[in-house]
Amino acid sequence: TSILCARRTLFFSNPLQCSKTCGTGLRFREVKCYQGETLGQGCESTSKPEARQACQLQPCPTDAPDEDCDDKATANCVLVLKVKLCSHWYYRKACCRSCTDKTL
Repeated sequence: TSILCARRTLFFSNPLQCSKTCGTGLRFREVKCYQGETLGQGCESTSKPEARQACQLQPCPTDAPDEDCDDKATANCVLVLKVKLCSHWYYRKACCRSCTDKTL
C-alpha cells in the first residue's frame, strides 16, 4: 500500500503474523518513505503507520500439568526437548511427561 505525504511516497506492507501463538506478542510491517527513487525521511508521523504493533491472541493456558500426564505418541517429544519447545503451550501439553520431567 502507498500514500503520498509531503511530496514523498510512503509504502507499507500488511502486518505480519503475531510473534506469539497465545498471550501478547508483536507483529511488524515494513514502512518506508521515498522521495522520488531515494529512501527519504520526513513523512508525517500522523500519516505513517506503526512498523510494530502489539497483538493479543487467546490467553495462554495456565493449567498445571497433570501428574499422570503422558506424551502423545504423534508429538515426537524427543525432538521437542532437543529444540527446546517445552515453553510453547501446545508442545508442553502434547509432551506433558517429557517437558515435566525436564523441568524437575
